[in-house]
Amino acid sequence: MHINISNIQIPYEDFLIRAGYKRNASPPYGNMEILISETFQITKMLIKPKAAVVFADIKITENVIDFKGGFGIKSISLSKLLNGCFKAYGVAVTIGSALEKKRNDLISKKETSRAFLLDCAGSVAAEEAIKSANLQIKQFEETQNNMTTKRFSPGYGDWKLDSQKEFLKWIGAGGIGIFLGGACQMIPEKSVSAIIGVSGK
Repeated sequence: MHINISNIQIPYEDFLIRAGYKRNASPPYGNMEILISETFQITKMLIKPKAAVVFADIKITENVIDFKGGFGIKSISLSKLLNGCFKAYGVAVTIGSALEKKRNDLISKKETSRAFLLDCAGSVAAEEAIKSANLQIKQFEETQNNMTTKRFSPGYGDWKLDSQKEFLKWIGAGGIGIFLGGACQMIPEKSVSAIIGVSGK
């Protein structure tokens, strides 16, 4: 199926919480309000949300999830989540690298407040990207009279982060510009990968 996340929006309240503001606290005003408004404008220009998605029938045996086609994951946590599922989606999203490059440039210029706010906006944008992809999968499967699980990412529970390489290869994440750096961290930094299970109602 095709996933379109090009028009994601950044929820203002989520951004404020990410930036350290307490929920329901007085909103920023004065210079900070102006700075945040500028951050949103810059973020909209810099992010290029993209998604890659695949799916396959699955079979679970002794805490090993086997995906039709040869890919497999060993995880007690993931096996529990996918118990009763007949297939699963692999999803990877990214907002691209332009925002983090701009953030690093601001840091080098000692503009730490602007860099911090831009980083917060990028993190929220990446989260909105995976939420949007998740919702589109959920809505599609509901038309097929199926249910979806919550999403689950490498590094959660006992799903080892070092399996990320094989997982991203299966998804085809390189096609949207996602690669792995040291410690199995995704590049661009503002990227997210996850599995979503599907079961019948």
